Amino acid sequence: MKRQHQRGMILPALALLAALGSLGWLLQHQDALGTPSRRQLAQLLRTARALETARDALLGYGASYREQSHDHSDYGYLPCPDIDGDGSSETCGQQGLASLGLLPYRTLNLPDLRDGHGECLWYAVAGSFKNNPKPRTLNWDSPGQFRLVDEAGQTLMLAGDEQGLAAALIIAPGPPLATQQRTDGQRTCPQPAHVAEYLEALTNASSSGTLQLAKPGSQNNDQIMSITGGQIFTLLRRRPGYATYLEQLIKSLAHCARELPAPILLETPIGWSGLELGQLPAFENLNGNCRSETLRDGANNWRPQTRYVRCTNGTACLQAGTCRGALIMAGSASPSQHRRNTTPDTPPDLHQYLEEDTLALLPLHQLPAASLNLNGSAASHDIAYCLP
Repeated sequence: MKRQHQRGMILPALALLAALGSLGWLLQHQDALGTPSRRQLAQLLRTARALETARDALLGYGASYREQSHDHSDYGYLPCPDIDGDGSSETCGQQGLASLGLLPYRTLNLPDLRDGHGECLWYAVAGSFKNNPKPRTLNWDSPGQFRLVDEAGQTLMLAGDEQGLAAALIIAPGPPLATQQRTDGQRTCPQPAHVAEYLEALTNASSSGTLQLAKPGSQNNDQIMSITGGQIFTLLRRRPGYATYLEQLIKSLAHCARELPAPILLETPIGWSGLELGQLPAFENLNGNCRSETLRDGANNWRPQTRYVRCTNGTACLQAGTCRGALIMAGSASPSQHRRNTTPDTPPDLHQYLEEDTLALLPLHQLPAASLNLNGSAASHDIAYCLP
């Protein structure tokens, strides 16, 4: 069965889409409608535009992070929320923990966006994508931390994430419920400490682990736009020069692998048809080009996507006797690969990282081509660099 994807607008915002689809009918019959209906439509439209503007700005921020005066950093990071109401991003919480606050519109070079009721937009970012403090690693396998559900409690599928986990959320609070007391007024944004007076769907975004949002209903009028890691890396793969940059990172890791003293102590080694495969040692134990100031962050992020392969007898048995080893970079996960199911105590299954074509070549002591192509399905293809 073909999987149906949401484009990021989450229930109860589905009502918003239905309203937008009826725009033509409403305009044709505006004389027959009362003022409240036109006002509600205007509020829905303003909310939709604000959420879409914020989403596009955040996606652009992640896909151009390295060029935004972060020339020693990798791509893909998202800003921390505004936590003091000044419109700018700050340091947010502990490493790996999600963070909730206001949309940092100044950091995103946006105007002070408001929803259709004049309320400031809120913003939550997963610890696996936030930029300060950064996660231990960030790449196209990084999971989000926000799981969104429908009225039946079923997980919503999100564009760019097969498990329905969002990397970030933009939230329009809408008008206050009967139980909410908002005293900050609409001229200035509220302090994030008053989150319970504005949001119902998400009130514990500083927790670790996956966070399930409250189901929409009469006591939840939040409208939510999601961003996934897959959406960020889809933009990156389309950018001119990104494939060259990523290839540079993998070549730098291959250089660091050549600099390691023999025998290399691989992490979680696996025997395979006269070969041994495993991960490179921890990044802090590597030396060489991958530790250069401008590549260090990116090389560390992509090290988990590589596998070192060598001949168990120590000879140059690969590629017709020209390579004693090789560094293979796993492409983006194919539909049959489920990489997030592995844990530190369970060595990752080779089939979840390497393509079947690669696994068929290795027993023949051959390697996939060393050419990175990020277009379409080619993004899932493995590439290998010979280590003489």
